[in-house]
Amino acid sequence: MFPWIIAHRGAMAEAPENTAAAFERALDYPIDGIEFDVQLSRDGIPVIFHDSTLKKINQSKKPIFAYSYQELCRMDWGAWFSVAFRGEPILTLDQVLLNYGTKTRLLVEVKSEGAKNLNASAAGLAELVPQQVQSLVPDECLHQVMIISFDPLIIARAAEFAPQLQYGRNLRANRENPRDWPDCLRAVSLPLRKMTQQFVNRCHERGLRVMTYSCNTLRQAEIALNMGVDVVMSDDPGRICRYLKPEVCS
Repeated sequence: MFPWIIAHRGAMAEAPENTAAAFERALDYPIDGIEFDVQLSRDGIPVIFHDSTLKKINQSKKPIFAYSYQELCRMDWGAWFSVAFRGEPILTLDQVLLNYGTKTRLLVEVKSEGAKNLNASAAGLAELVPQQVQSLVPDECLHQVMIISFDPLIIARAAEFAPQLQYGRNLRANRENPRDWPDCLRAVSLPLRKMTQQFVNRCHERGLRVMTYSCNTLRQAEIALNMGVDVVMSDDPGRICRYLKPEVCS
């Protein structure tokens, strides 16, 4: 059985990541879902952006949290990628949930500083994200949404706030024991370069779905497929779809 193909921050090889242009481009292919990143503006609006600073947007070393939503709206979120995407607006979480929550699976990554204690931004997101998911995604589509994070404190807080939703953990190493993970987890994600057959087997024995990134070449997709990975995240979903779903792409 072929794994799900998830567009990593949209079709980021073809359009500026985490924008409507990247999401729409991804939906041109027979993907199974879209992964994207959520951070909090200074005035408490969940917005879609990956990096820890705005260097690629305005050469600033400041984080998203240093700007109000209105200030972020005045910035150009596509010109850094190509002049063809000049004027691309920043997306909010509610816009993404409303526009795509009924169209495809969504992996919502909540960004964190990784501190020992939740900072104000991460703590706010840990409750705001599940709140918006529950209020904006129809009940019959909620099973297609998963909240993920590298920070176990975020997942724990979100799961306490909304235990009926699905949660996943991003990992940086394969040394953790799946038996030590909380019962709320339904999936774990690990970079392909750190993925091992033993890790996949341990997770499957625990009943967890295994996700990996980034599968951007046919060889990378083949490695993930041979290990029995359940979800491949790709920056170039068009290329991977043509390999894993040739009958649909022909």
